[in-house]
Amino acid sequence: MTDTIKSKAQGGRAYLREAILSGKYKPGSYLPSARSIGTKLNISKSTVHNIFRLLQEEGLVQLYPGRGVLVTGTLVGRTILKRFFLKTSDWGTFNYLPVGSQLLLGVSAGAEKKNSEYIMNFSDSDTVTDEIITLYSKGDIQGVIYFQCSNYADLIKPLEKAGIPYVIASDMNGFDAVKVFLDFREVARNAVRYLKSKGHRRIGIWLGSLENYFYKEFFTGFKGALAEEDLEFNKEWCMADISQEDKTAGDYLTRLKDKDNMPSAIFTVRDYRAKLLFNSCRKLKIRIPDDISVISYDGITWPDAALNGLSYFTEPAREQGEAAVDMLQKWIMNGEKPESSHIHSTLVERTSVKQL
Repeated sequence: MTDTIKSKAQGGRAYLREAILSGKYKPGSYLPSARSIGTKLNISKSTVHNIFRLLQEEGLVQLYPGRGVLVTGTLVGRTILKRFFLKTSDWGTFNYLPVGSQLLLGVSAGAEKKNSEYIMNFSDSDTVTDEIITLYSKGDIQGVIYFQCSNYADLIKPLEKAGIPYVIASDMNGFDAVKVFLDFREVARNAVRYLKSKGHRRIGIWLGSLENYFYKEFFTGFKGALAEEDLEFNKEWCMADISQEDKTAGDYLTRLKDKDNMPSAIFTVRDYRAKLLFNSCRKLKIRIPDDISVISYDGITWPDAALNGLSYFTEPAREQGEAAVDMLQKWIMNGEKPESSHIHSTLVERTSVKQL
């Protein structure tokens, strides 16, 4: 069987990877051009360039635009991420399915770039941590990624005691653990500052239970920003404990409207609360953004948000998932516990905020 036929059978990435690992292309040498490899493997140049990027993610090559693709190593003597255990949460399923889907896409993309695989588990069994430790001791996995974890003592602490690398991909509880996290206070402060830059001084907030760390952090950041920007804090403009199917949003707006005490803008923590606000405003003939402006946080949980012109700060769940895989690989390759990774939210402007 010729090299070309073999390469077609193995796939372009597998062929080049094996050529590097076997020493055919040695560290310090350059790979042939994308055109040459594409011709040899009967694949497009764009496919070859994508393979180069994936090999770079593995640490096998380094791309130098205009110069070529330098072979940097063969992974000999280095531990790489081959397989990890993926746990969606400590209660079996991820609470916000749309967010969980984005995290999964990110983890999958990260695993593909590392040429690794994962075992995914939805069980809420009390023995899952013992199972993880057994798999690790047998060499079946090299680490663990949790989407969320609210039970540090039973789930993360035993992993740390057993020396098992782990990463929490979406920290919602503020644990002192290896994690990918957003500063929720920072997001709330940025929302207030953005609204003030648009001329708004009467700003409210809609969110969930303040007993929840996630919402408590947003509310703390919101109140802090109001004080920093010399803006009024009015309890009547703030509504907590709003569920996805809340029926009281309309009553809340009616009371404010009757008292002539409407805020000029509301920050909703999660887009499904923005949806409730939009629907209530339609029923009460309150115009968005002419009568009240709305800005939200997540960009995930309301599928029709774009059609309604909702401006929002992103919840970069896909980036968090991919970053978790990067952190886990670094821990495994370097043998050292990494620092947590701070991911930042960005603003997406549409039409739901009016300049006053």
